[in-house]
Amino acid sequence: MPVVLFDLDDTLFDHQYCSRAGLVAVQRTYAGRIDGDIDEVEFVYRTLLEQWHEKVLDGSISIDESRVERFRSLLSDEQAVATDDESRAAARCYREAYLAAFRPVPGAIELLQRVKAERSIGIVTNHILSEQVKKIATIGVDPFVDELVVSDEVGVAKPDARVFETALSRLGGTPDEAVMIGDSWSSDILGATGLGIRAIWLNRYNRRCPDSSLATEIRSLEPVDKIVDLILNPS
Repeated sequence: MPVVLFDLDDTLFDHQYCSRAGLVAVQRTYAGRIDGDIDEVEFVYRTLLEQWHEKVLDGSISIDESRVERFRSLLSDEQAVATDDESRAAARCYREAYLAAFRPVPGAIELLQRVKAERSIGIVTNHILSEQVKKIATIGVDPFVDELVVSDEVGVAKPDARVFETALSRLGGTPDEAVMIGDSWSSDILGATGLGIRAIWLNRYNRRCPDSSLATEIRSLEPVDKIVDLILNPS
């Protein structure tokens, strides 16, 4: 049976938008403690997020602890290390603004509505199950999703083939009948194509394409008509 797989963060859920809102709130609250403009702060935070997220996925630290440590690093400098209380307060400040900013990636809802009329839909995502359930419910994509597969429950993370295999098994699909849409080249594109799944790379931030032969590149989920046709009718 033909199936369509989507990544969640920065594919359907606009994580970067929410993260920026959180960082703006922290930078305002801790004026003078965090140097650089918001783009520079965002780059540093994204690096910290990647470092600590690996520890969350392998179970060596909780997601709440990882948030505190990210902000300890962000608030600390050569003269002083942020205290536990400061780090926790900054993490709370970020989290509140992040949650308040929840939104889908532009075009995501209409795209899912259109695709759902023709195909079964699965989400495959690297994170904690409770976090991802909250996101898909809040932004309103859950009515269109037949299966949610999260690395937390599978025990391995994308690009491990077992994440994709779990989704296909639950949906009753096979690699040659599936298509994967995601923003992460390493996790989504290499993971999917390694299993023989056709891939569409969502490159919203104009990153360099490592290998155009592996995936079809798009810059947006809009215009929806074009993306639906690309998903359902590969050339």
